[in-house]
Amino acid sequence: GRLDDVVPLEPASMPGRVVIQWDKDDCADLGIIKVDLLGLGMMQVLEMAVPLIRQHEGVEVDYAHLPADDPAVYDMLCRADTVGVFQVESRAQMATLPRMQPRRFYDLVVEVAIIRPGPIVGKMVHPYLNRRLGREPVTYPCPDLQPVL
Repeated sequence: GRLDDVVPLEPASMPGRVVIQWDKDDCADLGIIKVDLLGLGMMQVLEMAVPLIRQHEGVEVDYAHLPADDPAVYDMLCRADTVGVFQVESRAQMATLPRMQPRRFYDLVVEVAIIRPGPIVGKMVHPYLNRRLGREPVTYPCPDLQPVL
């Protein structure tokens, strides 16, 4: 059935939007699936930028074939020149990027994963960086885990 037949709704602070009056736990108790929709303003910027790049630079931007290993991009990231770059524009990310020195996509995956409340509160960030930079040895809880960790 329709969601508005099951739960009470109310106007949201944003004009033209409505929200459920119940919290996520109440919805879960009724078997209603919670979906988080992430609105990204940067997507609109990209949508506007691509035609401008085509018009002024004569370059066709193909999202499916952007190089994943562009050194200039990684140099920019290492300098923490990331205002407006999704996922790495927070102060915490910008403080970590120069220390992490990402040089490949997987480095960014790790960067975004460790600069989160859980790893920060669990004091996992500095040991990871120290081991990554060779300042302390990498240890494994069991030798069998070495190939996968």
